[in-house]
Amino acid sequence: MKRKSLISSIVMAGAILAGSVALAPAASADPTASICGSNYHTVYGPKWEYSYYNVYAGDVYIAYNASNGYNCAYFYIGDSTTKGSLGWQHAIQIKSANGGSSVVNAGRFNSFAGPVYVYSPSDCVKAVGYVTDPKGNDRWYDTGWKACT
Repeated sequence: MKRKSLISSIVMAGAILAGSVALAPAASADPTASICGSNYHTVYGPKWEYSYYNVYAGDVYIAYNASNGYNCAYFYIGDSTTKGSLGWQHAIQIKSANGGSSVVNAGRFNSFAGPVYVYSPSDCVKAVGYVTDPKGNDRWYDTGWKACT
């Protein structure tokens, strides 16, 4: 009788474990192609960014399109609670190491800031993601020079 009880307990524990594994959330897909374009591939990111109060604010990405030489950057807000509709502001900036252009997209976004593009087929680029809370407290994340070819 004890053996049957032990086997039943093991089977029940296995069923509970299997059920909890099945309920685990799936990893989110890389949104780069839908934001930058189909020929862009992530070369940096996701890198989490946090607000002044250490609230998750989103992820900074850099992507590259080898067929046209452009880099793309965006600040993916996704599931963050730092939505523009709640008074938060986000910005993304991309810069080329060759001293060329610097492009910024800023505002009250609910999904993502950007995309911003810079032509830099043979130079490094960096992106800076900014988040400002409703009280005006700022935080930013600088990727440093990436996508160097």
